[in-house]
Amino acid sequence: MEAVASFLLILGIYFLGTVAIIQQVIHPKSEMVPIQGTKSKAVVTNYAKILALSFLLALATTTLAYLLFI
Repeated sequence: MEAVASFLLILGIYFLGTVAIIQQVIHPKSEMVPIQGTKSKAVVTNYAKILALSFLLALATTTLAYLLFI
């Protein structure tokens, strides 16, 4: 139980750190894209890409750190 709690704690800290770093590299943006056939527009963002990349990088580094040091 302690191992799972420490893994999740380290994962959370690494995730917040990687989100901050990746936002400096991949700048968050939102664009208004017109929908074909109508006059309305949709907002397209890259937030999902930033969060997914941050989570995968945090998961990889947490797993590596956990296997090496515990």
